[in-house]
Amino acid sequence: MDKHTARGLAIGFFFTAVILIVFKPIFVLDQEAVTSYLEDNNLVVISKEELVKMEQSDHSTLEENDGSEHEPTRMVTDNGKELEKQVSKDNQEKKESKPEDKLFTITEGMVSSDVAFQLKKNGLIKNQGEFIKTLESKNGAKYIQIGEYKLNPSMSNDEIISVITRNRVA
Repeated sequence: MDKHTARGLAIGFFFTAVILIVFKPIFVLDQEAVTSYLEDNNLVVISKEELVKMEQSDHSTLEENDGSEHEPTRMVTDNGKELEKQVSKDNQEKKESKPEDKLFTITEGMVSSDVAFQLKKNGLIKNQGEFIKTLESKNGAKYIQIGEYKLNPSMSNDEIISVITRNRVA
């Protein structure tokens, strides 16, 4: 490294340090502002360990209630108040039943990434990236057709691609 390169590098580090010192106060979160926002929206910050414990508690409570039809389950909200939730046979049947078809619209100008985003937003696919990769591997992006489609969350990416390309992609 020659003298001019070292000098340029040192000047770059100097200006970076100055910029960080000047702009740091702008980007530091005000603790009071964060606390008041959380309180205004009835939100509470919990640690990952607390979240895991709550999830395990919910799973164990659901397992205990599997045999009963209308046994209440105690749930604690983020502000500490207890609520009772009825676990009914009807709710369990709804969860077990086949998901309903959803009407999905593809409009003019939508590209494959837009379609994937909307599919994910509507709960019809689980992973946008995976859907786009499948679509690209089948060279199907150019065959996407404008229109309204009845799609089901239980459909695979291949089935959805087949529907929105009107069977032009195998």
